[in-house]
Amino acid sequence: MRRPRLVDLFCGAGGASVGHARAGFDVEGVDLVDHPDYPFPFHRADALTFPLDGFEVAHASPPCPRYSTITPRATRGQHPDLLGPTRERLLAWGGLYVIENVEGAARLMRQPAKVCGTALGLAVRRHRYFESNAFLMSTPCMHGTQDRAVGVYGDHPQGDLEHRRPVNGTRRGSKARDLEQARVAMGIDWMTWPDLTDAIPPAYTECIGGQLMAHVRPRNPAGESLFIIRGGF
Repeated sequence: MRRPRLVDLFCGAGGASVGHARAGFDVEGVDLVDHPDYPFPFHRADALTFPLDGFEVAHASPPCPRYSTITPRATRGQHPDLLGPTRERLLAWGGLYVIENVEGAARLMRQPAKVCGTALGLAVRRHRYFESNAFLMSTPCMHGTQDRAVGVYGDHPQGDLEHRRPVNGTRRGSKARDLEQARVAMGIDWMTWPDLTDAIPPAYTECIGGQLMAHVRPRNPAGESLFIIRGGF
């Protein structure tokens, strides 16, 4: 039986892609930057103009620095706001979609579902939000079941101790043990540190993709993808 096709826009090194593949999709990735370790067919292209014909589902993770609390406030406005343009593109396409982003973007998203790593047995919390035109359920936060969460993020200078760049001038992830700890915590064994800091744990999109799969239907005789919206907006 043919697996439904999903395109992962702004795919990075493929954390979200692997989760959707585990949920049952045939996945292809699109990104402006080459990722030699991306594990599925890859297209180097602009995610906002890449043709979506032939895909049942589109996942999109537009870059998050504009909304991330790790990005210094003074520089957030220097990063592009791609959340709105991504939504407009996917709504114009008309297929089943999901948009993922960080907690700081949640207020700009439409009825997003929240996923917390603690609910999926991971050593990260890494709250991520998923907007879709199909109904998605959130996971609970189970922080009390977890020891100190493993932080997997870049090294932007911040005022708080948790996120401050090390005083010895090293960069986070420069030590082999940091990389290995982060890979285990995220459930990802193929990425470099910079890719890990941007990645979604595959368990997140395995959870989300499993819910999306319930909405996917075979193509009609005209070759158009069909899906049923339950809830949504």
